[in-house]
Amino acid sequence: MNTHPNPPNHATKRPTWAGAALAGIAAAALLAAIGCSGSVVHNYRTFQSALDRGASCSELYDQRSRHDDETTLAKMDRDLDRIGCTSPDATRND
Repeated sequence: MNTHPNPPNHATKRPTWAGAALAGIAAAALLAAIGCSGSVVHNYRTFQSALDRGASCSELYDQRSRHDDETTLAKMDRDLDRIGCTSPDATRND
């Protein structure tokens, strides 16, 4: 015995699937956009945190090598220069 006098047809299920797919794509695009812009700030903050805790020049240069954004690299280079890290083998003088 069928308790649903008018069972849903496949056409009513498609918008739900299409809507979910569209929402998933939009969410992935948003996260990718936020991740790209946010990652530079987060990574510079990670570098700054290592700098503040007294990380060695070698460790700081290792973190620097993970970046390719020129603005972030310029900030890191100023910080490294300020503490005497002219190379990975140098010793901090701050």
